Amino acid sequence: MKAISLKNSRFGAMLIEANGLDRVEFKEWIFCHGMLFNCPDKWWGDRGRRDFPHEGIDFCLYRDRSQRVCRLDETSRVPVLFDGVVRAMFKDYLGQAVIVEHDYSGDAAGRIISFYAHTKPCSGIEVGCPVKAGDIIATIADTSHSKANILPHLHLSLGIPSASFSYEGLVWNTIRKPELMTLLDPLAVIDGPHQALNAGDRHCREI
Repeated sequence: MKAISLKNSRFGAMLIEANGLDRVEFKEWIFCHGMLFNCPDKWWGDRGRRDFPHEGIDFCLYRDRSQRVCRLDETSRVPVLFDGVVRAMFKDYLGQAVIVEHDYSGDAAGRIISFYAHTKPCSGIEVGCPVKAGDIIATIADTSHSKANILPHLHLSLGIPSASFSYEGLVWNTIRKPELMTLLDPLAVIDGPHQALNAGDRHCREI
């Protein structure tokens, strides 16, 4: 497939600002093995194989300038990546997913779609609602009810829909179909510092 270049976003900065993380001298996002795009393994539970490679990235951990590793939680607010329109909402494994369509005039001419999963949408966020980059559309879902014993986190996916893609009947499995969606690595358009840790790192073993 031809390489696709998308403009950088301020999503990292917006997520920091939306949750007041600058007050604790935010240093960098932390991604354990399993949290990054296309990873075949889980970062929770038995750390075994996923049923499908990871469709996006998971925001859960960050490090402050005192070297403490901290966590997002169910009070954490979720901003929108770019200007767009909410096109779909559905229940996912841990909460709800909010899907936003963005017009794009770069190399990926036409539409791109961002998926914000495992969330609790804000009041007033509904299908057809226009949103601006940085608008708060949800909080992270409370996962304490989950049998998977997984921490609250924001799953972010990014993709380019095919001509045959439709929002009607959209469910999670839809984004795994290459004939309907070309998934992209969201980390490529996220601003700000980050560090990937291996599965043996103590911070990853403890979650």
